[in-house]
Amino acid sequence: MEILRVISQKNEPIPVDYAIYPSLLDAYLRYKKNDDDETFDSLFDKINKVRSDQTEFQQKGSEFEGLVNDAIDGKPLTIAADPMYYATEHFNFKIEVVKELKRKLMHATEKQKYMEVVIHTHLGNVKLYGIVDYDFPNMVVDLKGTENYKCNKYEKSTQHPIYSLIRHLNGRPIEAFKYRASNYDKVFQETYIPTENMFTKLMLTVFEFINFINHFKPNITDEKIFGGKTGSIKATIEVPEIR
Repeated sequence: MEILRVISQKNEPIPVDYAIYPSLLDAYLRYKKNDDDETFDSLFDKINKVRSDQTEFQQKGSEFEGLVNDAIDGKPLTIAADPMYYATEHFNFKIEVVKELKRKLMHATEKQKYMEVVIHTHLGNVKLYGIVDYDFPNMVVDLKGTENYKCNKYEKSTQHPIYSLIRHLNGRPIEAFKYRASNYDKVFQETYIPTENMFTKLMLTVFEFINFINHFKPNITDEKIFGGKTGSIKATIEVPEIR
């Protein structure tokens, strides 16, 4: 996917036709894989930002990630009744696992960093955006807490293609995107190297998703996916049509 030119570098709002973030695109891919009513409804709940209660698994992952960040920030941590564990509000986590992740992530230049880019395509201006867990000069890292880890668990995720492309188009290309994952007992790593093929496959999926939401536009009540009302002030990149 050859980048043709930057068409706007002014600090002015740019009209955005579609605004897409990784977990939204992942929800679409899950629907494609399962093609059932449940994943269809789940996808549109996500598009329309329908609030739902956090599951126990989600809560555990959230508290785990918060604990690791507190350790990195040097905040006081609570030791559980078993001194081999830290205690959060609802769960206990192995101290050695938290310390290992702290060592691997503490030198990030920024945490919870917002990123975006607007790409001019044959379907309109597409904003890709989201928040990365850990931003480094030459890589991006996402932290995952999961009960069930298997090798290459995040291979089909759109996080690494999207954030790699955003960094690339914003003139800060990365050498690798890494997932640091833990099943709360051990730490695992998945590494993905950005390539032109990765970016092309991503954009084909983005175009397919855009056609999908346009087809089901009457089902969509939250207009943010169609750019909302404010657009973006980031530079816009023009790319050739991909068929």
